[in-house]
Amino acid sequence: MNDILITYDVHHAAPFGPLIVLFIAITGLNAGAYLASVVFAHLDKKEYLPLAKLSALAVILLWAAAPLLLLLDIGQPLLFWHLFAYFQPESPMAWGTLILTIYPFLGSVYIWYLFRGEIQKAKVWGLIGLPIALGSHGFVGFVLSFSTARILWTTSVTPIFFLVSAALSGLALVVILDAVRYYSTLRHSPEAQARERLIFHHLGEGLYILIFADLSLILFYLMKLGLTPELFDHVLKLMTEGKLSIADLFIPLVLGLMAPLALLVAPRTARNPVSQLIASALIIFGVFFMGNLILSAAQALPLV
Repeated sequence: MNDILITYDVHHAAPFGPLIVLFIAITGLNAGAYLASVVFAHLDKKEYLPLAKLSALAVILLWAAAPLLLLLDIGQPLLFWHLFAYFQPESPMAWGTLILTIYPFLGSVYIWYLFRGEIQKAKVWGLIGLPIALGSHGFVGFVLSFSTARILWTTSVTPIFFLVSAALSGLALVVILDAVRYYSTLRHSPEAQARERLIFHHLGEGLYILIFADLSLILFYLMKLGLTPELFDHVLKLMTEGKLSIADLFIPLVLGLMAPLALLVAPRTARNPVSQLIASALIIFGVFFMGNLILSAAQALPLV
């Protein structure tokens, strides 16, 4: 008998689209910029206070964008209040909603004291808000890790990977903002620019340490892929069918991590603000495409 009667068939649509990819990138930048600001405030060095304030300004701007993307993605944004009225403690998504709501309030107190020059109070409130700030992005990794049917997400490393990527992209954003400051407000003071080049060197060291951490986590993912023959076969099939391309891997890995790393460790470019500006832009670009790869590849694989 060649006739087949299908009695049950379900098309599994991809639950996360471009808006969620952009939301993840922006919350990562936000959390990373907040972390950088708090670290700079705790260094007790006057030369790092402008960086703390620049990072805080970036946090404020990113606050406005992230919730808007999330509301647009849920399809019925006017019903967002259901997330609070019907709160489910066992749901990671519910806790994520709560964290995203609390974060701006705690962060605003820190930023208020920071710009008022009350650094000791800013330090205290910065540390109070830091777990919430990191949680605003880390919860995405927790939500994905609970998706047991998506084999690429079901690992405890997923939240850690998202947090490391957030710290990396946030620090890269700070470097970009400081480069703008270097070529605008500091351009009339060679002495100030000389001091700032030393700061660029320290920021570059932080960037390549985080790049190494990111590459280590990616290596773990690749080991998991190689040690799981069925998963390897599925990913290979995605690439042969054209659902994934070499460019999907090349952009985040080579352009987003390895090329910036080369710029940051080479003696001629390590302290060059232009080189660090280019490296930071590539990092942010690469982190975005890495998030897109993680979401698109996992959703293209068969459910398990």
